[in-house]
Amino acid sequence: MKEIIKYIFTLVSLVLLASCSVKTNEEKARELIEPQVKANLIKPESYEFSQIQLDSCFSDNHERNADVIELALKVAKLYDEYKGYVSDAERAESSMTIYAPSYGYQSAHSAQQQKKYKAEMERAQRKATAIKEQILQLYRDYKQFVMSFEYGKHEFTGWAASFGYRAETAGGMKIMGSDLFFLNKDLTEITHCFTEKDLIPLQSADLEDLKYDFEEELKEIFED
Repeated sequence: MKEIIKYIFTLVSLVLLASCSVKTNEEKARELIEPQVKANLIKPESYEFSQIQLDSCFSDNHERNADVIELALKVAKLYDEYKGYVSDAERAESSMTIYAPSYGYQSAHSAQQQKKYKAEMERAQRKATAIKEQILQLYRDYKQFVMSFEYGKHEFTGWAASFGYRAETAGGMKIMGSDLFFLNKDLTEITHCFTEKDLIPLQSADLEDLKYDFEEELKEIFED
């Protein structure tokens, strides 16, 4: 009887030991992410782990899809350029009116300045039009991909990890960093990484304005 009890205790101990050695998903993700984070720091030795938030990703969830983020970043950067050229065109048009003929009279200097601002306005308008077409072409190219989130299957595709840490800058100030990582299903590989700097265009771009500015064109693309 004693031998049986001893055997049971030994078996239980082995099971408990095995369970203690099993890593959590967060631990697996952290082991993959930390070396990459440290490699990109100015002072890797100052690195301090803060937190990790791990979430499941599914094929029909566009908010946790690395390809959607990459597409949104491309659109955001182009839209920022587009708005810049539109603003340039408006300023040039405003300056052009200052030098317009007054009471039927226009000096040679005013005529030259008006011509100059007209050329600037038209150049900015052409560039804005070209960038707008690039944005619309992106939507055409990715039309099926975008629509797949509405009609696609609900399938597990991997993991998204929000990774927080602290590290020193070149000046010695310790600041908080937060990067976004995407990992495969088995948590054995990082598939995509977006740093805070990478995501700045998404934070500054108002894509709702884009939908309004290009409403008719986008409707034509997605209703075709």
